[in-house]
Amino acid sequence: MKENHILVDIQDHVATITLNRPEKHNALTGDMMEDFVSILNELNQNSDVRVLLVTGAGEKSFCSGADLGGMSENNDQHILTYKKHVSKYKNCLLAIHQLKKPIVAAVNGYALAGGLGLAAVCDITLAKESALFGAPEINVGLWGMMISAPLIRTIGSKKTYELFYTGKKITAFEAKEIGLVNTIYPDNELIEEATQFARQLAKRNPTALTLGREAMQMIQGMDYEKSLNYLRDQVVILGETEDSKEGMNAFLEKREPVWSGR
Repeated sequence: MKENHILVDIQDHVATITLNRPEKHNALTGDMMEDFVSILNELNQNSDVRVLLVTGAGEKSFCSGADLGGMSENNDQHILTYKKHVSKYKNCLLAIHQLKKPIVAAVNGYALAGGLGLAAVCDITLAKESALFGAPEINVGLWGMMISAPLIRTIGSKKTYELFYTGKKITAFEAKEIGLVNTIYPDNELIEEATQFARQLAKRNPTALTLGREAMQMIQGMDYEKSLNYLRDQVVILGETEDSKEGMNAFLEKREPVWSGR
């Protein structure tokens, strides 16, 4: 029977996704990565879900990356398996990037290698005080190829090179200094605080969150004037939606808005 290595709990419009393999530091197997992508796609289409929250089971690790046990053997079968693992991890990063909803990471321990990539690709990254981040691939003669994309976009090339060249682990406080982490909480408060943050975010106009996130993704790397023209058009599109009109009316009428998601 297939083990349930990814848990999903939906409450107050927040879907909490828990990587559930604590005995292996929540390392991602091929099946887990496939399930993770399927879950993201399902939640993306679920109208009751407005915000996603990703964390790891246990108190030691958020995610230690892909589980590549046995991949050191140099034969055609293992090389093929390795390629499949890398492709599945790529699909995880792409699925997060293409979400229509905000996604928050609650880093409750080690975020290493592929786990570092997951923490970086999320919109908001919260961490407990004792969390550690790193790209240790160089220590075993490898390089964090796939996680380069989200890391360079998040912390820039200089800090990404430093993490990759040295393979060192950095603290949550160091991660916050370089822009990888937004907020740090005491160890025993992280999950509660992250859940509250996600629930507050879920109270915002879901249409604005969707169109705003899409706009942020689109303008990365876009010519400056072209980006301004694109954003101008998005302002008009958002302003014409039912939810934006409801938000303005609720403000003028001094009441809580009722969002439709349209």
